[in-house]
Amino acid sequence: MCYPAHSEMEIKIAREIGYCYGVRDAVDMAIEESERARGGKVFTLGPIIHNPDTIEMLENRYSVHAVDAVDQIDRPGATVVIRTHGTTAEKAKGLSDAGFDVKDATCPFVLKTQRKAREFAAEGYHIVILGHKKHPELIGIAGHVPPDQVTIVDTREDLANLKRQLKIVVLFQSTVTYDDYAWAIAGIGAKCYEMRVLQTVCGVTITRQKRVDEVAREVELMIVIGGKNSSNTKKLVDVSRKYARTVHIEDPEEIEAIDFAGVKSVGIGTGTSTPDFLVDRVVGRLKAKAGLPAGAPAKAGEATATSPPSR
Repeated sequence: MCYPAHSEMEIKIAREIGYCYGVRDAVDMAIEESERARGGKVFTLGPIIHNPDTIEMLENRYSVHAVDAVDQIDRPGATVVIRTHGTTAEKAKGLSDAGFDVKDATCPFVLKTQRKAREFAAEGYHIVILGHKKHPELIGIAGHVPPDQVTIVDTREDLANLKRQLKIVVLFQSTVTYDDYAWAIAGIGAKCYEMRVLQTVCGVTITRQKRVDEVAREVELMIVIGGKNSSNTKKLVDVSRKYARTVHIEDPEEIEAIDFAGVKSVGIGTGTSTPDFLVDRVVGRLKAKAGLPAGAPAKAGEATATSPPSR
C-alpha cells in the first residue's frame, strides 16, 4: 500500500507486516497467563520474541519477565512460558520437575522440526541442522536428540568437521532459506550413504522476503523495522539491499539519523516479531518529515497508516 507524503516523496509499505501468527499467539498467551495470575509475575525463559519494544511492553504492562536462567525465577510455582524459539527437552522437563506451571509458546514450525528431529533420530539418522549455530531455535532443536546424533552446520568449517554417517537427515532453521545453505547440501551428501532433506523453513519467512523484494525494487530507500537480534529481520535487510539503499531500525527514533535528501520514494518492511504500533510510529515520523498531517488518508481504497491490512 502507498501513502503520498508530498509531491516529491511516496511511502510504500510491504503487503505483509507486523507479527506473524506464531508470534501473535505467543504474545497473546503471555498476556493471558498474566491476567490469570492476577498481578503475580509470569516468566519467559529468554525473551519470548526478538523485539525489545514487545518485551518492554510485556514487562511494564503485564508483569511478564524474561529471565536467562531458572534460578532467576523468584516465585515458587510461577507460570513460565517457553519462548517462540522453543527450548531443549531437558530444560522443559527441568521446569516441570521444579514445580513451575509450564506453557509452551513455541512456534508451530519449530515444534514440527523438533518432532521430525526426534522421529529421524529414533530411526537411526544423524541430524544435521542448517542455520546459525548460536540461535536459540537451533539450540532448542538440537536439544531434542542425543548430543552425539546431531550437528549444526553454519560454516564451511562446520561442514568439514562433520563426521561420516550411515544416514543423515538435513533440517533447516525456520528463518533461513534453502538458498542460504545450498552450498552445504552436496558436501553433506558426500559424507553419508543415505540423505534426506526436509526444508523446514517457515512459509511466512519466505513470503515476507518476497514482499520486501517487491517493494525494494520500486523505491530508493528501504526501511526495515525489527529487532537487531532478529534473524528473520536481518535476512530481510540482505534481500532489500540488492535493490535499494536499506536501513535497519529497531526504534522509530532512529528515523532521525537517516538522510532523506533527494529521496522520492521510501519503502517499509518488517520482521515477523515487529508489532504494528512500531510501523504506525515510523509512518507517523515519515509523514511529519514530509509535512503531511498525521491523519492524512492513503490513496482511495487503501488502508490508513494506523490500520495496516489484515494478515
